[in-house]
Amino acid sequence: MRAKWKRIPLVAVGCLAVAAGLRPAAQEHGSEKPQKHKNLGWTPPDVNAPLRSLLSIPPCDPAKVLKEVGAHVLELTSNLENFTAQEKIEYAMMNPTGFREESDSGVFEYVFAFERAEGVRTSREFRTPSAGSHTFPATGQDTGQVALGLIFHPNMQSDYEMSCLGLDRWNGQQAWVIQFQQRKDKPRRTLQFRSQGVTYPGMLKGRAWISMERAQVLHLETSLMKDIPEMNVRSSVVSVDYAPVQIQSRKLELWLPQRVEAYWEISSHRVILYHTFSSFKLFSVDTEQNVEKPKEP
Repeated sequence: MRAKWKRIPLVAVGCLAVAAGLRPAAQEHGSEKPQKHKNLGWTPPDVNAPLRSLLSIPPCDPAKVLKEVGAHVLELTSNLENFTAQEKIEYAMMNPTGFREESDSGVFEYVFAFERAEGVRTSREFRTPSAGSHTFPATGQDTGQVALGLIFHPNMQSDYEMSCLGLDRWNGQQAWVIQFQQRKDKPRRTLQFRSQGVTYPGMLKGRAWISMERAQVLHLETSLMKDIPEMNVRSSVVSVDYAPVQIQSRKLELWLPQRVEAYWEISSHRVILYHTFSSFKLFSVDTEQNVEKPKEP
C-alpha cells in the first residue's frame, strides 16, 4: 500500500495559512491535567461534541476576544519563520478492518517558511533527517498544519463564521472557546489540496481554546465540512497545540506549535500522523531553547 499512499499527494496550499496536542476521543475538555502522548490509534477529536465543562459566566465578548487573538496571531505569523526545531513524526496506515498495514517514525530538523507563487502566499516545510533517522513517504503528505492558528489572522477571520461558546479550561488555563465555520460566500484560503497541477479547496469547521489571560491560541481542532472526492479524501481531522517558548538570551517569549495530530480517511484507508516539536532555536541564536511545560492545576 505504500505506492498507493504515494499517489495521494496531500499537499496543502493557501493564502496565509496552510493545513495543516493531544486529545482522546472523549470530549472532557475541562480536565486540567495535560494529556500524555498516546500510542497511534484512531481517536480524532469530535469538533461537534458538546463541551460539558463550558461556563457562561463571565460573559464572553466575541469581538474583543477575536481582536486580541488576532493581534497575537500576527506575531505567530512572524514567529513561524524565525525558528528551527526538532520534529518527531509518527505514522500509521490501517485498512478498513483496522489492521495496521504500515507504520514508521523519524526525527527531523524542521524549518517553516512562507512562499509566494502566482500571487498566492503558501506555506512550505523543510525536513532534514536527523542522524540515525530516515525519510518515508508520509513525511511530506500533510504540510503546513502548524499554521492553522492563522485562521484567526485579522485578514482571515472574515472567511469564517465565528462565535464564542463560553469559558473552559485547557491545561490549567482559563480559555474562551471560539467556534468557527467556513463561510460559503467567502474564498476558501486556509486549506487546499493539489494534484497534477489542479487545486481543490477544502472547507473547514472547528473550535479553538483562546487563553483568557494572554489571548493566545492554546489548542485548535479542525475538521473538513465535506469530503474531497477528486482526491479520494473522505475526512480530515487535525488538532494543534501551541505553547510558549522562552528565549532567555533575549528575554523573549514566542508562542509556537508544540504538537499536531492529523487523521485522514483516504479511499478505504485511515492514516494517522503525529508531529511533536522540541529543541527550538532562533535563526540568529545558536542556543537551544525549551518549550514551557503546561501548567499543572
